[in-house]
This record gives sequence, structure tokens and C-alpha cells, in this order.
Amino acid sequence: MKLRLLPEIFGILKLTPPQPFPDWLQTAGIYFVAQTEDEFSVMCPQQHILAGIDYDADWRCFRVEDVAYDEVGVVARVSQPLADAGLSLFLVSTHDRDYVFVAESNLQQAIDHYKIAQLDVTE
Repeated sequence: MKLRLLPEIFGILKLTPPQPFPDWLQTAGIYFVAQTEDEFSVMCPQQHILAGIDYDADWRCFRVEDVAYDEVGVVARVSQPLADAGLSLFLVSTHDRDYVFVAESNLQQAIDHYKIAQLDVTE
């Protein structure tokens, strides 16, 4: 399993639903959106977040590569090393990949613990 550190610095924000799709996201390149009956969550490169919107800043993202979408245990394999180190994470799954977000202040610790767990990390 390979983990590629994406260059972007992400922000995570919560808006009140229902929300139309934010126009400002269309230029973000990479972003994640989830809407439920009580929240509208967005993860995107923080330079695309409009002024005046409250968000949780400075998250880094590892893209999990070289795994099948139906492979068993992927989330456990990327979560356990961070849990063992006492580091929190935010995880998003898509059809083809998983994305693991860690606070930038914990980035080096996350990389170190992934390497200890013998996961291939590309920075």
C-alpha cells in the first residue's frame, strides 16, 4: 500500500443545510463534499475558502494508492498506526481511493508512524 502526501493544505468546514453547491468550489481542483439532513461538510484547499467562512485550518492529506475499492482492511491499515500514536485523523473514501487527513502540526509524526508500520509514504 502506498500513501502519497498531497501538496495542498486543506480546510474543513461545516455549513448549515440545505445549501446549493458553492460556486467557489468549482476552481478548487480537489475537494470533498457531504450533505446530510443536519450538516453540509466541505474539505478543500483552504486558499479557495471565501473570507468570512469559519473553518478548521491546516490539514494535510495522504492519498491511499494501489488498492482495489473493495479491498478489505484498508481503513484499518491506515488508521491503526495513527491511533497507536495518539493522532486523530479525518478520512474520506471515494470509489477508487481513500484520503487520510491529519493536522499539519501532526504531519511529521504521522509520516514517521506510517513508516514504522511499513507503509510506503511518498512526500
